[in-house]
Amino acid sequence: MWPILFIIYINDLAEHCHCGSDLYLYADDAKLFSFIKCLEDSLMLPKDLDLDNLTQWMYVWLLRLNTGQCKVVSYGRRSEICTNYNISGEIVEKIESIQDVGLSCDNKLKFDGHTNNKITIAYQMLGIVKRNFIYLTTNTLVILYKSMIRSNLEYAVSVWNPHHQCLIEKLEKV
Repeated sequence: MWPILFIIYINDLAEHCHCGSDLYLYADDAKLFSFIKCLEDSLMLPKDLDLDNLTQWMYVWLLRLNTGQCKVVSYGRRSEICTNYNISGEIVEKIESIQDVGLSCDNKLKFDGHTNNKITIAYQMLGIVKRNFIYLTTNTLVILYKSMIRSNLEYAVSVWNPHHQCLIEKLEKV
């Protein structure tokens, strides 16, 4: 019940922050983003995102934003376009890679770290199966593999689909 109440509670955030950039709300997360072509766009971003209106909205609704969880990621080849952004007087940390909804992606839109993490988890799960299920039939092993290991490897594969041969070989090895 509380997720529905929370969505109703923050429903006016998009209207209140009528920003020139895009705002996505998902559960208790909000993502503000904009396409930046030059340094002037980067300098205009805080005004477009209207961080002052966001701060005012938080005070009106008696909400506190966890600025420690707020991050800035710049995607693209040109990293020289860079400014510091702040919310409520605190500078927002700029990071190279971010994990969101179970996917980790770097600022070059590469999923190498994500793939390596999935492979590590798959090997850990294989170890758990081998240690805890000593006497397995082939059918039971297939069921355990598909439910515990393969499901982990295939989560959101349509997004992070590997195309480098070395990553494909690592995945196939599992």
